Amino acid sequence: MANKKKHKAEKTAESKGTVVWRGGKQIELEKLDDRFTVIPGSKGQLEELREAPGVRGIKPVTNQVFKVETLSTERDGLMNAMRSPAYGAIAHHAYKPKGSDGTVFYLTDKIILILDPKATPAQVDALLKKYALRVLKEYEGDDLSMLVQVTADSGGNPIKVANSLAEEKLVKSAEPNMVNRFQSAYTPTDGYFRRQWHLQAKRRPQLVADASVHAPEAWEVTLGERDIVVAVVDDGFDLSHPDFQGQGKIVAPKDYVDGDANPFPDTAAGDYHGTPCAGVAIAESNGRGVVGIAHGCAFMPVRFSLSADDDLLIEIFEEVGQHADVISCSWGPPPVYAPLSTAVFNTFKRLAATGGPRGKGCVICFAAANFNAPINDPVNAGGFVWLDYGTGRQRRTTGPILNGLAAHPDVIAVAASTSLNKHSAYSNWGKEVCVCAPSNNFHPLDPQAFVPGRGIWTTDNEAFGDGFTAHSRYTGQFGGTSSATPLTAGVAALVLSANPDLAAAEVKEILQSTADKIVDTDPDIVLGSNRGQYENGCCDWFGYGKVNAANAVAEAKSRMNA
Repeated sequence: MANKKKHKAEKTAESKGTVVWRGGKQIELEKLDDRFTVIPGSKGQLEELREAPGVRGIKPVTNQVFKVETLSTERDGLMNAMRSPAYGAIAHHAYKPKGSDGTVFYLTDKIILILDPKATPAQVDALLKKYALRVLKEYEGDDLSMLVQVTADSGGNPIKVANSLAEEKLVKSAEPNMVNRFQSAYTPTDGYFRRQWHLQAKRRPQLVADASVHAPEAWEVTLGERDIVVAVVDDGFDLSHPDFQGQGKIVAPKDYVDGDANPFPDTAAGDYHGTPCAGVAIAESNGRGVVGIAHGCAFMPVRFSLSADDDLLIEIFEEVGQHADVISCSWGPPPVYAPLSTAVFNTFKRLAATGGPRGKGCVICFAAANFNAPINDPVNAGGFVWLDYGTGRQRRTTGPILNGLAAHPDVIAVAASTSLNKHSAYSNWGKEVCVCAPSNNFHPLDPQAFVPGRGIWTTDNEAFGDGFTAHSRYTGQFGGTSSATPLTAGVAALVLSANPDLAAAEVKEILQSTADKIVDTDPDIVLGSNRGQYENGCCDWFGYGKVNAANAVAEAKSRMNA
């Protein structure tokens, strides 16, 4: 429903305080006392801002937006100072949903505007002039949607301007272009096909024979076709790795960090995650090292810094959606309230329906994440405690929790199972989970505590970036839903290799309908509950079950010319 229609049924921004529209829903906000954001005009200006009185620290949120840490007694004065001619920076408050903790909303100086497609150019120009908005780009799709920039003459910050725009007749949606912050869905546990139990398992210590995805049986039908492209969107890829070589293996590489076509990791940036993710999906079968589930398919490596505002997120997926049949994303937000903007939501919806080189939709896979948390809990009664893997400290979120990426109805949300064919203790859960795939196991609040389960063998960084195993191009210490997601994406690529006439929605349905209904009767080691019971073929821990490559490929083949 359009924002303007909802406004008629709800209290206005003036009566409710500060509100923001996100994903077509209105969220009441509170300003954070100890921080705000700035958008400096240059690196030199950023260094000047670091020395401003009252600054306790400045950290990047994106490569353009920076978080300024301060004290509640100094916040307003410091913001005014940074906005003054002495500094000339753009400063915005940081917000959280009212009554919640753990969720933070950071603004840019832009708004994503969706207009009535029947609007005339003159009407659009008049609207943009009224609010002194600068058009930066237009998005594809049936709606008239664009990214606009708030200027000094717009009469307010992006939230205020967006809310005013939402009341206009021509406007279907006006939402601030917010920064989306993600965490990689990895965890380390500490050649090698025989060690890759997730592809083919035999009963061994901490391993059961049914734990794998039954890859060899699927390979009897197809090894993966080169014209099926798997994009892995992550933090960096060692493209010199021998398992990423081969005629036509690399397709349309893209680096959104350096702005070039060389998405290599950078040790200084702590990049280490993309290389092992890619290996799980597409590592070439070349007689050495490891092999990916879809080793015959092509590989599109796409590097970004695991943070992106709405506009950049749209830009990334629009670019990827032109080349890739399958998109693997082993990252997402921590357990906070992170709904997608309407424009991002619509981008995923459109790409899943008509994207990709075949025009039949991109199969988009997202990690459920590794916090043993709900993907969507609008109540979160009592709050939720989770481990921040970046700091090693426990955090608490009160108020609603939503991972808008994994909850999108057109993506495949992937949870994790263990080498014992049970729920991985860290794996997020909920009705939004579509399938699970084998990965490692670890305790969600204490990674040093023992839980049974083997790690995943895959490609690792050696010459570029950090690694999971020092001085090696391979590791057996990978895992998390980061590993389960590219494994699922690779199975999807095999399905399309077997039957390229399938639409993305059909691939998703096949993965779900052919999955193994694994059973785990053990209680959650932290929460004490059990979410492994299937109702209507689905459960919170495993979705429709563990992906079975052999079954999925056979089903895809059977639908040829059906």
